[in-house]
Amino acid sequence: MKNTIASLIICILTLFSYNAFSQGFHSVFSRDGNIVWAVGNNGQVFNSNSGGSTWNTNILGSTKYYSVFSVNQKVWITGENGVLQMSSNGGISWTVNTISSQQLNSVFFTDENNGWIAGNSGTILRTTNGGLNWAIQSSPVSVDLNCIRFLNTSNGVACGTGGKVIYWNGSAWNAYTTPVTNNLLSIDKKSSVIIATSADGSVIKSTNDGSSWNVIDYKIETKSEVNSVYMLDANTYYTCGGGGFIRKTTDGGATFTFQQNPMMGNLVEINFFDANKGWAVSSKNNAVLWTTNGGNTWSLPVGTNVSFSWSLKQSGSGNIGHGFCLHPFNKKTIFIAMGNKVYRSLDIGETWNQISTITPGTRAHTFFVSSVDSNYWIASMDESAGRVLRTTDYGTTWSVVWGIGALTSYGMPLMADQTTPNQVYLNPDNSVLLRSTNWGLNWSPAGTQVFRSPDNITVAWENPNVIYSGDGVTGSGVAELFKTTNGGINWTLIHTVSGSEIPFTVVTKLDPNLSYHTCWSSGGIFKSSLMWNSYAQVATTSNAWAVDISKDDYTAVAYGVYSSSVYISTNSGTNFVQSNVGSSPEAGMLFYDRGTLLSQKGGGVYKLAVTYDVPTAVNLISSEIPERFHLSQNYPNPFNPTTKFRVHVAKLSNVKIIVFDILGKEIAQILDRVAAPGIYDINFDGTNYGGGVYFYRLIADNYVETRKMILLK
Repeated sequence: MKNTIASLIICILTLFSYNAFSQGFHSVFSRDGNIVWAVGNNGQVFNSNSGGSTWNTNILGSTKYYSVFSVNQKVWITGENGVLQMSSNGGISWTVNTISSQQLNSVFFTDENNGWIAGNSGTILRTTNGGLNWAIQSSPVSVDLNCIRFLNTSNGVACGTGGKVIYWNGSAWNAYTTPVTNNLLSIDKKSSVIIATSADGSVIKSTNDGSSWNVIDYKIETKSEVNSVYMLDANTYYTCGGGGFIRKTTDGGATFTFQQNPMMGNLVEINFFDANKGWAVSSKNNAVLWTTNGGNTWSLPVGTNVSFSWSLKQSGSGNIGHGFCLHPFNKKTIFIAMGNKVYRSLDIGETWNQISTITPGTRAHTFFVSSVDSNYWIASMDESAGRVLRTTDYGTTWSVVWGIGALTSYGMPLMADQTTPNQVYLNPDNSVLLRSTNWGLNWSPAGTQVFRSPDNITVAWENPNVIYSGDGVTGSGVAELFKTTNGGINWTLIHTVSGSEIPFTVVTKLDPNLSYHTCWSSGGIFKSSLMWNSYAQVATTSNAWAVDISKDDYTAVAYGVYSSSVYISTNSGTNFVQSNVGSSPEAGMLFYDRGTLLSQKGGGVYKLAVTYDVPTAVNLISSEIPERFHLSQNYPNPFNPTTKFRVHVAKLSNVKIIVFDILGKEIAQILDRVAAPGIYDINFDGTNYGGGVYFYRLIADNYVETRKMILLK
């Protein structure tokens, strides 16, 4: 194998402010629970010496790296174009080789010498001397292999596209027969149990070394990717994916718990050192999640700043009811009705096109696509002259299938049953609940309870006999939530709140017992974990309107108010963060996954973007070898509260950078470790220190230089 370059680039301890030109990681690994490696886009190689609380930064070329593994001081990184980076001294120096013509997706070592790499087109490479030489192994498949794992040198597995799983028996690779044909993204094995994750919201599991398999459905409406699995033992494993969900099971996948975490971005790999210490990374940002208690709590790197911004994706008017609807078969397709127009997005809300005009009618309150035939749509329109319209030709023509009464002025009086195909409910003003079993062609009473002006109807997942109806009249001062457990025959008043409406009640497929509802006026937000047999107020915000639970993780919930604000929680409603959309009022909301939130405001469809500013202090700006050691004057000076200075490192040395006060007391140690030659920018944050004169000092290879700086407060 040809040695193309050798680079000496140090990973420098990062504490304050880092702005990467292309963020995102694809792999994370720790060899001892303290030293952690994360690799990703455009040559990014981070490592932490603190278990993940703070991070070192490095850029190794511009290659996209997909996998990292380490044993003792040895580190291996694989990426696109057959690139392999290796270090034998804990990342102080690196050697890069091109060892294949294929993209290399996964690397795994059983010890310092024996390792394997899996890549595209069935590529499998093996080394027995720590990566100095690699041999191509015969593969039983030609598909792209996404992940490879080993128990020992004679027992390993790999997975890839087309539902392929292969295994190593110590002498040859062979293929298993699996029950799926979709892409398998990650795999792990403990004893005779194998878990492989899928691109479409499920995992496959074998308990007998691949002889037979079963599919575990993650019950995600949007069929989000399950990107990664890590097994602690045959029964306990973690999976992550979607917009940032983390699931844990202790009974082999019979039941799961969702682990609360602050990430709102896709998680692509999860790794644990032991039962307590673990990490997870996203391909969209540099905020590595870390836990020290088995995921009971997950944290971002110390000092990470999280910010929210919204952008208008599709303008629209006449927005009064919840118009979002998922495509039943294409997980990236979303519909929305705004006014009397239907728009479609093929890329999860990034771009939209109008595909239909609902006529007759001016304002849609609710809109649904059939779960069994995407040509069949239904919508409730207008108020005093309320009507329900139906199309069977993808919105080309519409027909009125109900129009003999009034519908609520603000709420959502129409609901499709998510469990029973072609069953829909309608609740007109001053009427009993109506049911249709043929997608709106015919309607019949579902009971005898007369409602004043129903704001919404919600059918529980997997139990269509449980239905909630929020009833209220604008200005009445009283809003009521009713529940039936027998399909509408009998109703029980379960909750009365101050305020005149209950605009939204939302449920989730992930937990049929969980529900939230909003209140107009002063009612706030209420939550129930027991189908409203008990409930609690989780927010007191006035004029709350739309609410939704993330489709891939029920610990994430968001609601909007009848103004420009949206509130987001990633811890099951314990705390909410306010963000400003810039348009009013709220009409609908779609929490597609933890990383994808859409808001239907008066101006149209807005999409949330979440950014993570991961703190760093020292950034390598050039690997050019300076002629001498040098410490520059900080700028600005005086400063408040941050300043920057530059350090020239002339040769491989132990470099120490300290800050001390006018009395000579050391107040901060920015760096103390071996550093490669190069030029580094150093950031210092004086937020936690009082105003006055301070000194900063460089100590390296018998060279000492000190400069003065002034902090103004």
